[in-house]
Amino acid sequence: MSNYYYTVSSLPYLDFGAEPVITMKEFINICNSTLTEVDFRTVESVSLSKLDEMNSSVPVIGRWLSWESSLRNELVKLRSVSLGVEPGVYLRDAEINTEAPVIARSAYKLESVLDAEEMINKARWNFLDEIEVNHYFDLEKIIVYSLRLQILERKKMFTIENGDRNFHVIYENIKEAVREA
Repeated sequence: MSNYYYTVSSLPYLDFGAEPVITMKEFINICNSTLTEVDFRTVESVSLSKLDEMNSSVPVIGRWLSWESSLRNELVKLRSVSLGVEPGVYLRDAEINTEAPVIARSAYKLESVLDAEEMINKARWNFLDEIEVNHYFDLEKIIVYSLRLQILERKKMFTIENGDRNFHVIYENIKEAVREA
């Protein structure tokens, strides 16, 4: 396993409560120029949304996938009850994480979708703290960094302004569909 002293030490600090000072594109460019081809492809595959495309043979990614899938399964179960749908088709194979039901229930109880998203993202960040232990200048450290940066970029999308704008677009589409009916 390679050590990436230069790569890790050149990356800016990420703080859950602050805007990132690096973009995902800049991060990928750094990785492309400093990692081995195989490691770069692994980092490039790391995604908050495309779990099926990630290389689960890397231990940190395997732990992340298991934890994230368990959390998503718990959210599916809660949502399916309120929608009256059978959850089975939406569940993924995953080890049951004991924290996942608690996180999912706590987030699901919140009235604000924005607050629920923030709670889930904070839980993700805290889990990354756990899996980052004893990884300082290796591929796993860079993978955790990638996931953290993606969380921060995701947080930027969830704003009251964006929510209002999306609501009005959806509302106008519904009004238009009703007029045409």
